[in-house]
Amino acid sequence: MKHEADKSTDSRGDAINQESQAALDNSPAITDEDSLSAGTLQQLRLLADLSQEFAQSLDIDETLNLAVQRIADYMDAEAASVFLLADNKLVCRACCGPVDIKGFSVDTDTGLVGKTLTTGQCQIINDASQEEDFSCYVDKLTGFCTRSVMCTPLKVGEEKLGVLQVLNKKDESAFSRRDQDVLRVLAAPIALAIHNAKLALDLVEQKRLRKELTLARRLQRSLLPARQSPPFPIVASNLPAHEVSGDFYDYFALGDDCFGFVIGDVSGKGLDAAMLMVRTSSLLRWLGKDRNPPAEWLKKANEELCQTTPNGLFVCVAAGYYLPNEDKVVWANAGLPPALLRSADGQVKDYIAGAPPLGILPGLDFSEESVRLGDRGLYFVTDGLTDARCPQGKPLGMQGLRHYVAEMEADTPEIRIGKLIAKIRRQALKDDSTVLLVERRDHIQEQILGEMRFQVDPANLKQIRHMVQQIAAGLGFDEQTQSKLVLCIDEALTNVLRHAYKGDTSGQAVLRFKRQNNTLVIYLRDFAPDVYDNAIKPRDLSQTRPGGLGINFIDMVMDAWEFATPKDGFGNLLIMKKELPTGH
Repeated sequence: MKHEADKSTDSRGDAINQESQAALDNSPAITDEDSLSAGTLQQLRLLADLSQEFAQSLDIDETLNLAVQRIADYMDAEAASVFLLADNKLVCRACCGPVDIKGFSVDTDTGLVGKTLTTGQCQIINDASQEEDFSCYVDKLTGFCTRSVMCTPLKVGEEKLGVLQVLNKKDESAFSRRDQDVLRVLAAPIALAIHNAKLALDLVEQKRLRKELTLARRLQRSLLPARQSPPFPIVASNLPAHEVSGDFYDYFALGDDCFGFVIGDVSGKGLDAAMLMVRTSSLLRWLGKDRNPPAEWLKKANEELCQTTPNGLFVCVAAGYYLPNEDKVVWANAGLPPALLRSADGQVKDYIAGAPPLGILPGLDFSEESVRLGDRGLYFVTDGLTDARCPQGKPLGMQGLRHYVAEMEADTPEIRIGKLIAKIRRQALKDDSTVLLVERRDHIQEQILGEMRFQVDPANLKQIRHMVQQIAAGLGFDEQTQSKLVLCIDEALTNVLRHAYKGDTSGQAVLRFKRQNNTLVIYLRDFAPDVYDNAIKPRDLSQTRPGGLGINFIDMVMDAWEFATPKDGFGNLLIMKKELPTGH
């Protein structure tokens, strides 16, 4: 704890030293004759011992108990105690004397202890029976008889931590100004030790929460389905607003004549929402694979969630099937924004949800919608897209989203959904954003243009740049665009080396180039522990600090980009897409 405390409290050390020095300055001056007196040496020795014990201790409660005993002995007092502030109460954490009051609490506006904390000043009462500020409740409860009390605040800078208290001189004399100054001096290392202990506990708690969030994020990513190549008719993408997302999507083939899909949004934030998302996603996949009609599918899920979901949480869901033999989508929507059917000419039609979210009311019936696709695409979204804030600070809303969907010009659904996510990513996200697109992809032709596996060593960059430039030139990109594509790969590889592999140049990566109709698709995959997700977005360029502009450059050059889960579920996968020049 000493090492962590030293790091985190250097800035507070001066304040403690100044307070200790002030207390000593208020004490009677120490002359050359006094400097050798036994009392002064004992006081300085006790101060040094307390400081060293607190600095070396890993058990703050044990050290506090030893400290109050030593302070009581030094001040010839019958009892001493330390009260610490917790949840607007002062709670006794350490004590010595004839009665044990550890765990006893008082309000911060009650008695002499409360007054000491609120005023931040030392307090002395030499006849407790005559003082209205003294609370005799503890005496009545324990039988202890308090004659005199001295309290001093425990604080670091302006932060109030608690109160150090001593009771009753054993010789029945009064507490003096000298006693008050000595107690202030002795309170300084105690306050600093308590402050350090709090910082250490906060650090441990932050590490624990970070570990839990990382595990939750990995679990969520593992549940998202791997991308499917054409002609699989469903494409989806998730853009978390925070480290852990409450949104989810899923799709699966049920033979050659049926494809199931689910998109959902769990209410709330944090780990509770994340765990409900995991449970709901698994439940819906299990029910969907039985090929229940969508209305029945959601009805069964709703009954289960009403019985098991904590109060106040619910799930917005759309679920359905694409039937390729009929070229038809059939679905049910419970609480999500309207589904958007986009025609090739940019016309958009809404299909409003027919029921409230799941997990609120049991016994609900759900309605179904169906439509034949043809050359159209059916978009399902969560409300994170409509809640995204435009530059003026206003929500995008359904009208803005409808406009975005209508203007998406691209030959492939992958590019259209990528462009939509790219637009949303540039807004101020208030909630997780997920989009799922059902559209025929049997017209898409794929061609592998090249692939390379290599170590992320800067020595390999020359060969990689040459490969990128050759492929880009062969696709008809001009020299300026070729250079930009090379720089995008450079930036992406630098991020892999720096953030994924932490500078280890022996780490492996795979770079693959694919042509999908009129789109160049670049896949960069590493095998490091997952560090990326779609919550990563371009930096605010108004922040004048060096570095960190790689994502901004990729966002500027590419038509679409996103992070995805590799099919084996391990490592990081960056997908970048660039539409080919006209005529190629």
